[in-house]
Amino acid sequence: MIERQQEKSKKNFVLVHHLGALHSLVEGVWNHISYDDPLHPKTVFMTPGHVHWDLVNLNNLVVFDKETESFVGEARPLKAASYFHTPVHKHLDTHKCVFHIHTPSITTVATRTDFVFEPRLTQHSCCFMDSYGYFNEYDSISEELNIQRLVEAFENKNVLFLKNHGALVSGNCIEEAFMSTYMLNIACSFHLSVFGSNNSFDLIPIQKAKAMKDFFYDGLYKKHFDGFLTHLHSL
Repeated sequence: MIERQQEKSKKNFVLVHHLGALHSLVEGVWNHISYDDPLHPKTVFMTPGHVHWDLVNLNNLVVFDKETESFVGEARPLKAASYFHTPVHKHLDTHKCVFHIHTPSITTVATRTDFVFEPRLTQHSCCFMDSYGYFNEYDSISEELNIQRLVEAFENKNVLFLKNHGALVSGNCIEEAFMSTYMLNIACSFHLSVFGSNNSFDLIPIQKAKAMKDFFYDGLYKKHFDGFLTHLHSL
């Protein structure tokens, strides 16, 4: 029974890569996802390095042991993936699944200085009321980035915009993390459309925005995810 549950978790982790590729959330072969094995809390699954999300499968997943801080087997992630994901999973128990992507819309929002992310702009951005932040340090050399400050900035948030470098998106399960990532990408697209024009705009009232967020994370995200999987399996 336990083995079947773990196999299902691993299969869902594989499938979420395929969903990301199908919905244009991946860039080349250098975006990555990580996931705490729910049956083995010390184990983290990660995206294999230099492998397109369409080609991720059960045989090439990266397995990281948090206890020994070492990889199990031959598969390895990108160096940057290891640098970002392993400290988050080690220090933030709430962040069970973490995406790091840099789609054009998300990266542009993380880069622009003339506005900041507005969670009351659309129903998509409402998902991130009181749960997003910015990490305004950038260094292309990972060893020179203060990862402890990044982890602290990500605490109690499910979105962390990285200066000039996309975003980290977390969830307490695979389904939540994927749907949050999908919604963030759409939200950022609308941000660029609205803030890129000279038109005035309205914001969703605070209480209504919070209620929409609660409704989404109270189970709607799971129904959406199941619908995405049904579509994927139909192809």
